[in-house]
Amino acid sequence: MLQKVFDQACVEHNINKSSPDGEALALILVHSMQKGLSEQDKLEALAHILAESRGN
Repeated sequence: MLQKVFDQACVEHNINKSSPDGEALALILVHSMQKGLSEQDKLEALAHILAESRGN
């Protein structure tokens, strides 16, 4: 599920998975899931927020 959320966010926001932005997104998603955020819709929302806020 986590891979699916990450892949989808990268495609939707034109993020290269191996770029610094992609690596940061992956790290934050993994840590969020480890801290208990395990619902797919909430992880997707977090990924969207993070992707939209990059570079700001």
